[in-house]
Formats: sequence, structure tokens, C-alpha cells
Amino acid sequence: MALELKQLGENTWVIPGHVNIGYYEENGKGYLIDTGLDDDQGRRVLKLLSEERAAPLRAIVNTHSNADHIGANAFIQKRTNCEVWATHVEGAMTEYPSLEPVLLWAAWPFKQIRGKFIEAKPSKVTYIESEGRIMDTYLKAVPLPGHYLDMIGVTTPDDVFFLADSLFDPKILEKYRFSVMLDIASAHKTFDMIENARASWFVPCHATPTKDIHELVAQNRAGQSWITERVYQAIEGTEGISREDALSKIGMAEGLDMDAAHLLLNLVSVNAHLTYLSEQDRIEPFVKDCRLLWRVKL
Repeated sequence: MALELKQLGENTWVIPGHVNIGYYEENGKGYLIDTGLDDDQGRRVLKLLSEERAAPLRAIVNTHSNADHIGANAFIQKRTNCEVWATHVEGAMTEYPSLEPVLLWAAWPFKQIRGKFIEAKPSKVTYIESEGRIMDTYLKAVPLPGHYLDMIGVTTPDDVFFLADSLFDPKILEKYRFSVMLDIASAHKTFDMIENARASWFVPCHATPTKDIHELVAQNRAGQSWITERVYQAIEGTEGISREDALSKIGMAEGLDMDAAHLLLNLVSVNAHLTYLSEQDRIEPFVKDCRLLWRVKL
């Protein structure tokens, strides 16, 4: 499918796709907001910009360091000599993307979790703060905690709010049931913030751009609450259950099909909900027979 630039404001566009990519121009220079998965995506993005816009690309602003958002950085940076701007923690992961599968496995990763969907090619990063004006531009960073380590959204002077992976299309939530979240309490706070935000356009990376964000926020809030309760129900009525067994119970009940990488991503979500339930004093961890288990807290 051919890429296209969809104009959302005088100087702001979106390139719709599996990952919605932002594009902004200021003072005759271009800025990408995320780049997509791989070299092929980078090649197609540059071709589109060369055909539709004349501004040289100054920088890529990365919302966070997941591979589907930074995977084309290296190709584009090599071709254009543009900068890559990212927050400090996400920037470290962008410069050293082997940390992503290490984070998933908590050890040096095996080859099945080192594909391009998990581990991007490295790119050189210039670090930015996670809130406020981005470098000397009129772009602004907005903290969006919950999904990843130090994820940001980006607003443009055209009143367009790029929301990164704070929200997902309900079809994705229905298909995969789990969506990666590291911090559930923070994710709910982010939902509240977005719900009360004002913008002419809201652009999630994995959902259709919209002028009214309220329904999508409600669907994502409900999706996370659904996972929380499924994790609790997996524990309830047992004398103790591991995170892997909790995921297995939920996955089997929902008919989910997972490879190694997908399973580990889902375990990240289960872990986050275990922490969230523990913070609510609903469950507690304990060790038995050299296994970390979880039980309902009486």
C-alpha cells in the first residue's frame, strides 16, 4: 500500500500506516515523529517526502524506543544526516536497542526474540527533556507514562497531539487482548489526562486520527481494567500461582496463539497488572519451592 501525507494543520501531517508517523515543518525544515519498523519503511517515507515536500529533514522525534517506532531511524539518518531526538531513557534504548530483548528476557536474549519486531538497528541520539519545548522548535513534549519507560507525546502549533502508544485501536485490543503496559497506575493517569486534553486532532500511533478522543480513551481504560480483573481471577481460588501460569490460564481461555516474543511481551503486561493489584493490596507475592507465586491477600 502506497504511503500518503494527510494534512491535519497548516504545517502538520500524518503518514497513516501500521504505525502512524507524524510530519511537521518549521522554518523550512522537516521533522518526523517516529519512523516505523524497518529500512523499507524508511525508504518509502523518504520517497514520499521527496515527492510531496521540499524541506530538508532536520530531525526525527522519537516518542519511545519500541522497534516499530525507531526501526527506520538508522536508514533515514544515514541517508539524510538528520538528528534523532529522544528522551534520556528512551534515547539510551534507541542507541543500544539490544537492551529491548534484554529487558524482555532479563538476560542476554536468545535469537528468537532478536528479530526486527523487537530489536531495531541503532541510531545516534541527541537527548531531549520529557516535557516542554523540544530543542529550539515550537514542538512540545508531553509525558505519557504507562506504556513504556519514558514515553512522550508531541504537540504541534497546529493543535495536533501525537499520542504515541498511550491508546490502541479497539480492534487491536480485541484481537490480542493484551497490550504492553509497564505501569498500569500511570497508564490510567495518562488516560485521564488525554481525556481532558484539548486538541484539533489526536493521533495515536495505532489507531485512526480523531477529533474526539473520548470514546477511544474509554475503550482503552476498559481494556486495561479487563486485563486487571482477568489476572486477579486467575489467582483467585488458588493457593498461589506463577505469572506464567496466570498468563497460560488467560491465554487458553481466550484462544490466544503466541510465539516466544509475543509470550514475553504478554508477560510484561501480566507483570504490570500483578504490580498494580499488589499496590491495591488485593494480592501479594511469596516464594514456595523456589518459585515466585501470587495469592489473594486476605
